[in-house]
Amino acid sequence: MKKTLFLFIGAILLLAIVIGNVVATKNPQNSIQSVAKTPQANVVSLKSLSFNSSNYAFTKINKTQQVKVIATYSNQTKKDVTNSVKYTVSNKLVASISNTGLIKSIGNGTTTLTANLNGVVATTTITVNTAVPPVKTLVSLNIVPSSLDLATNQSKSLVVQANYSDQSVVNVTSQSAFSSSNQNVATVNTSGVVTTTTAGSTTITASFGGLTQSILVNVSNQTGQVSVKNFGAVGNGTTDDTAAFQSAIDYLGKRGGGTVFVPAGTYSLKPIFLKPFVSIVGENRDTVTLKLSDTSGSGYYRVITMANDTKIQNITCDGNAKKHPDGIEHMHCIFAFDADRIVIDNNRLINAVADGISISGSTLASDDVTISNNILENNGRSNIVIEQANHLKIFNNISTSTIGRPALHFEPWEEMNFDDAKIYNNTFSSNATDGAYCIQLEGGKNDNNYFNHVEFNHNKVTCTTGGFLVMETNGAKIHDNDINVEQFFIWIKNKDLEVYNNTIHTEEGFRVEGTWGINSINTQVYDNVVSTNQNAVTIVAGAEGTKFMRNSFTGNGTGAAVYTFASVTDIKNTSFINNTFTNFDTGIVTDYNVYDVLKVDGLIIQGNTFKNINSYGVNIKGTTKNVTVDQNTFTGVSGVSIIVQDGPMSSVKITNNTISSGKNGIYQTASGKKGSLSGLIISGNHISYTTDKGDAWHIGAAIELDQNTTPPTNVSIINNTLTGNAVNKITVPKVLLPFVQNNIFN
Repeated sequence: MKKTLFLFIGAILLLAIVIGNVVATKNPQNSIQSVAKTPQANVVSLKSLSFNSSNYAFTKINKTQQVKVIATYSNQTKKDVTNSVKYTVSNKLVASISNTGLIKSIGNGTTTLTANLNGVVATTTITVNTAVPPVKTLVSLNIVPSSLDLATNQSKSLVVQANYSDQSVVNVTSQSAFSSSNQNVATVNTSGVVTTTTAGSTTITASFGGLTQSILVNVSNQTGQVSVKNFGAVGNGTTDDTAAFQSAIDYLGKRGGGTVFVPAGTYSLKPIFLKPFVSIVGENRDTVTLKLSDTSGSGYYRVITMANDTKIQNITCDGNAKKHPDGIEHMHCIFAFDADRIVIDNNRLINAVADGISISGSTLASDDVTISNNILENNGRSNIVIEQANHLKIFNNISTSTIGRPALHFEPWEEMNFDDAKIYNNTFSSNATDGAYCIQLEGGKNDNNYFNHVEFNHNKVTCTTGGFLVMETNGAKIHDNDINVEQFFIWIKNKDLEVYNNTIHTEEGFRVEGTWGINSINTQVYDNVVSTNQNAVTIVAGAEGTKFMRNSFTGNGTGAAVYTFASVTDIKNTSFINNTFTNFDTGIVTDYNVYDVLKVDGLIIQGNTFKNINSYGVNIKGTTKNVTVDQNTFTGVSGVSIIVQDGPMSSVKITNNTISSGKNGIYQTASGKKGSLSGLIISGNHISYTTDKGDAWHIGAAIELDQNTTPPTNVSIINNTLTGNAVNKITVPKVLLPFVQNNIFN
C-alpha cells in the first residue's frame, strides 16, 4: 500500500512539473483537480513556536520522552509541527533527540533543546539526574476540544486535561479557573461551559497548577445548515447526485462552514470532498444511504473524503463493491488524509471495496479523530484502518466481518512515532482464518518508532479462527476485555506492554515472538483468566523481561502450560509468578536448538500452582541457565525434571516447593554427550506420596539424580522433607553423597 501511494504521488508531482502553474494538494486523492495559482490576499505568517513543557526531566538513563511543538500563526491558528521543525541540543552528552522529537536521556546534566522552523525558534531544557527519585510533576494542560466554531446562543462544555511527568493524564476541569478575553462574544462559567452571545472571536483560557492553556472560539451569526435537496439532490438511488452534494459543501465552505443535511433517500454518488468546518449529517442512518455510483471508476474513488474540523453522522455509506469487481485497495467509504479534529459518528459503513473507514496521512498525520457509535459490516479489505494518526478515540462501534477480513487494523507505514489511541466499549467479530488477524495493533516502522500509549479496554472480540496481533507499541495497555481468538500474538518490538484483567479463550494461547531478533521488552501479562486448546504460553525466537503473573490458565489436557525456545536471540529474564496451570499435557518447558548456543537465561518460576498435568510441572532442558523454581505447589503432578543435553546448563535452584501425589518428585538426568550442569541447589522442598516405583532405567526416588550419566557439579541437596513416597529416598551418584545433608524422611 505504501509503495502504491508513493508511486501515485510521484506521478502527480511529475504532472505538475510538466503542466506548470498548478497548485499541489496535500491530499493525494485530490491531485486529479489542478488549478491555476491565484494571488493571495492575506499572507499567513508563522509568529511563534512553543514546546509542551518548560523542562523535560529524566531520572534514568536510556529513557525516552516525546516532545510536542505547536506553531502559532498570524491569523491566531495553531498547528502541531512536531515532525516539521529542526531540533538541536546544546550538550549531546546529556541527551539526544530524533527528527520526530523523541528525546533519549544519555548522561547526567542539563542541556538546552532548540526547535527551529523557518527561522522561528523556541527553547526549553532537558534535565537528567539519576540521583533524584522520580517525582510526579505537572507538565502541561490540554483543553478539549482544541478550538470551537459556534453559532450565536450556543453552549459547549470544555474538558481540561492535566499531563504529568509520569505520562498520566487527569481530568482537572472542576479544579480549573476559566476566563474569556471578550465576554461580549462568549462567556465561560466555573464548570468550563462556553456560552456564545454575538458574532466574533474570543480566547478562552483555563488555569490549573500554575499553568495555563487557551483555545480560540469563533462565533458566527449563521445557523450553517442547508439541505442537499435544495441544491438539486434527488435521492432515488439512480440519479447522479454528486454535483448537488458538492455544491452544497462548497456553498458552506465559502461561508466558513456548516452542516449539509441529508433527508431520507438513497443517493448515488461519485467521490465527494468535504471542506474545512463543513459536515454531513443524515436524517437517520436507517433511511439515508450514500452509495458509490455503479459508474464510478475503480481507482482512488472514495465515497467521502474528510477535511479538518468535519463530521459525518447518521448515514449509511455503501461502497457498492459488487459493482466494482476490479476495484483497488484505496476505494473506501470514508477517507481522511492529514485531517484534524474529525468525527465519524452513528453511521453504517458497508460493502466498501477496501475499508469502511480509512484514517491516513503523511508524516503530518491526522490528529484528534473520533470514531464512535458506528456499525461496520463486510468491507472488503478491513472495516477500520488506522495508518498515520494521533489522538484517536474509537468507542461504541460494532465491527463485523463474515468475509474473513479484519475488524480493526492499525498499519502505519511512515517511519515515525504515533501517540494516544483509546479503543473501548466496542464489539469486534470476524471469521478471519489462515493466519489473518481480527485485531491488529501496530506502530511505526524501524528503530525507536512506536505507536505510543494505545489503550484497548472493555471490548468484546470474537474471532475464533483469527488472531489478535500486537506489535511495535510502547506503553500499550490491553485490559478488561472479553477476547475469543485463535491466538494472542505479541510480536516484534513491543515495549512496556501490559495485558491484564481480561477473559481470554484461545485455540493456541499467548505467543511472544521476537522475529529477526527484534524483541519485545518488559511485557507484563497479569490477572487474566485464560483457557486454551493448545499451549497456554509460547515464547520463541527471543524476548526480554517477560512476566506472567497471577493468571489462571486452563487447558484441555493437550499442549504445554508454557513452551520456550530460543532460536534467534536469548530469551532473557522471564518470570512466571503466582499463576495457576490446570489440565495440560506438560508444564513449563525450556527447549533449545542443539546446533546453536542460544538459551533461556534468567527464568523465575515462583508461587505457581500446577494441577492435572500429565507429566512434570517444570521441564528444564538444554542450555538453560539461572533458573529459580521456588514456592510452587504441584498437586497430582510430577514436580521438576532436569535433562542435561548437548550444551552447558548452569545455576538451577529448586527450593521450597510442595510436590504431592504425582508420579515423580525431582529428577535429573542427561541425554547428550557434550552437556554439563554446574550449580544445582535442591533445598527446602516437601515431597509426598509420589507413586513411581522405578524400573530398569531409574530408581523412582522422590529426589533422584541419575547415577548412569555425568554427574552435575556444585550440587547442594539440603533440608528437604520426604513423606510417604513409593521410593522415599534421595539417590545421587556416589561422588555427590557429601552434598546431601539435613534431609528428613517420614
